[in-house]
Amino acid sequence: MNNEFESFRDIELSDKQTLQSYFLKQNSDLSIYNFANLFMWGRLHKYKWSLFKKRLVIYNEPDDVAVMPLGEPLAAQEFLELAQGLLQKGRKADFCFVPKNFIEKNPSLEKYFLIEPDEKNADYIYSTQKLFELRGKKLRKKKNLLKQFQKNNPEYICQKLEPNHYYDCIDLNEKWCQDKSCDIVAFAYETDALRMGCKHYKELGLDGRIILIDNKVAAFAVFNRQNTNMALVHFEKYDRELKGAGQAINWETAKYLMNDYELVNREQDLGIPGLRQAKESYQPDYKALTYRLSWKD
Repeated sequence: MNNEFESFRDIELSDKQTLQSYFLKQNSDLSIYNFANLFMWGRLHKYKWSLFKKRLVIYNEPDDVAVMPLGEPLAAQEFLELAQGLLQKGRKADFCFVPKNFIEKNPSLEKYFLIEPDEKNADYIYSTQKLFELRGKKLRKKKNLLKQFQKNNPEYICQKLEPNHYYDCIDLNEKWCQDKSCDIVAFAYETDALRMGCKHYKELGLDGRIILIDNKVAAFAVFNRQNTNMALVHFEKYDRELKGAGQAINWETAKYLMNDYELVNREQDLGIPGLRQAKESYQPDYKALTYRLSWKD
């Protein structure tokens, strides 16, 4: 049995072309398969990568879990070879972001793994047009808050996020953390991830929108391409003292993306109740649910 694969290495900017070649071919709607996402959050998750039989394997070091490999489909026996290889290297043979169809095609995996739906890591996917139009009873409150913001701030400007606004966006993100969420580990590292994104904005292929009121950043969003028909929103923050600012930046972002993308991925809720409520309130078209496989001792 051949369990050998290349040693895991840190994700560097120089790896972008290699990893992107796998991501583009897969055309996945899962945000884990996005180079900018992996690179920006590298400090928290310590993402690494390797190759196994020409498949891309991403590894989350703190959680000691491998992401479902990308490339030609793996047979069950090859998947078990990879698991054994991880065990031989002193790692757990656990996997995340495993699609349902892979599990259904390989029922023998139940002999070796505990298989569970991974709700907290399900990406929320929305119709771009729906986020812009905000039609229907369930989105009426969002639309009303947007109208209030527009009425109270008739001179607001929405424009492309440029380098001269990076520090203002970072400051706003830090204020958000201090006001609300620094006790949550993922949020505590969010400003660090944003700094990394701003530092390598062009290299990572990022884009963004900001809302200015009296030349002050009131809200911003940072995003890039996820696949041929979907944008991925990495960051979205707003001044919590401005009623409707959150709805405004969400709407302005959808307006900007409509011509190029049918769908918007707004990432996971991480199992955080408040974040889950916020994402559910926009009525996602679907949640990209995958499974976690834990090796049975």
